[in-house]
Amino acid sequence: VFYRPPIYDNIFSYTSPRELVRIGRSCHAAYAAFKDYSRRAFSINRHLSDFISKPLLFRGLQARTGTLIAGSNALQFLGRTVYDGADMDIYVHPGHAREVTDYVVEREGYEFKPHSRQPEDYRKIVADKWDNTRIRRDYQIKGVRSVLSLEKYGSDGYRKIQVIECAMSPFDTIINFHSTCVMNFIAFDAAYSLYPIATFENRNTLQVWRARPLHDASVPIKYGQRGFQWLSTLPLNISLSTSFYPHMTRIVCDQYTWKLPLDIQGVDLRPQMSSSSTPFQFDPVTCNGWSLLERHGQMATVYQPIQSAIFRYNYTTA
Repeated sequence: VFYRPPIYDNIFSYTSPRELVRIGRSCHAAYAAFKDYSRRAFSINRHLSDFISKPLLFRGLQARTGTLIAGSNALQFLGRTVYDGADMDIYVHPGHAREVTDYVVEREGYEFKPHSRQPEDYRKIVADKWDNTRIRRDYQIKGVRSVLSLEKYGSDGYRKIQVIECAMSPFDTIINFHSTCVMNFIAFDAAYSLYPIATFENRNTLQVWRARPLHDASVPIKYGQRGFQWLSTLPLNISLSTSFYPHMTRIVCDQYTWKLPLDIQGVDLRPQMSSSSTPFQFDPVTCNGWSLLERHGQMATVYQPIQSAIFRYNYTTA
């Protein structure tokens, strides 16, 4: 079985990430099959090519700007599945939205499609300047300053990319998503899932408390159709509740996070800021922390922002 790719590909495609690793540890043949399958199943360049014609160049842009891909796109990548009609959401640090949008428009051929309250020129919405002494929010969603919709029609059909300019940081925005199953993201060098057992093993998603309540009933329905059980409160079952790691101090890359390293061969890394500075060859998202605590009768992601004029980026800590 483990010497025939068509056979083990079919078997592995029905296994969860944890089961996949366990099978790979069973014997040498299984390990070789697991490595071969994972290399192809988790090919980030192939995954991005559905939206981006030059994935390596785009990942170099991610490395320079700390840009993250999140939402259903990251969920599809880690879950090895495809959601018909799903777009790609790109989360950008303050001060980088103009650079990232310019790249998608000029290098990838997308067109800006403004909504009724936006000007025709996206350059009037985002700028390449940033001020780390204050946080500005112009959008109704917590952590979001503006959303730019970019569309393209080609031989592969219709594609849509949304550039989300974050008010504080991409991680701050992601950690305030409606529920835990979408708290996954792709950096230039790795993909991360903050609640991997609940999401990919138990297929549960826990609603997270927000100051602005979730009134859109289509969201739980949509993720129910995608195979997730929507939980409005922490389950009483201990084995299920512990998969959300409540009341614990968390950091990205802790023992509860699933980190999937990506092949960075051919990706231009961020250049040194000065000749004396240490090379910045990791994504700043790894420097964030949070906790899942009870607030207002629901579980909420709780953290303190770290913001300073001496830092290029903003961070969170539990």
